[in-house]
Amino acid sequence: MAVRLSCCDAVSTIDDVALDTLPASIGRGEEADVRVFDTWASRIHCILIERDGRLWVEDRQSSNGTRLNGEFISEAEIRSGDQLTVGITTFRVTYSRVPANQLSKDSTARFAHL
Repeated sequence: MAVRLSCCDAVSTIDDVALDTLPASIGRGEEADVRVFDTWASRIHCILIERDGRLWVEDRQSSNGTRLNGEFISEAEIRSGDQLTVGITTFRVTYSRVPANQLSKDSTARFAHL
């Protein structure tokens, strides 16, 4: 599964991130796979996992909670195009069920909205 996180904050503190390996953790700590420079984020805030070909997010008992499309969640399925908020950093999540290394240049530009 190929996952792209695109920061949609007015002032972005992180570039777009492409993930082709899951699980992947998001947080402000150096040990996070995706590091956000956000004091509202926990060191390991949440984790993205693949379950039965679908993308899921699990909160890791973060101090300020994880939100999906504005709703606080402990665990939820992510649909391509959803907004994931970690601390006060919001990402638009897009993904393809095809591994990143198998995407052609043309399909990368159209990154799937499943």
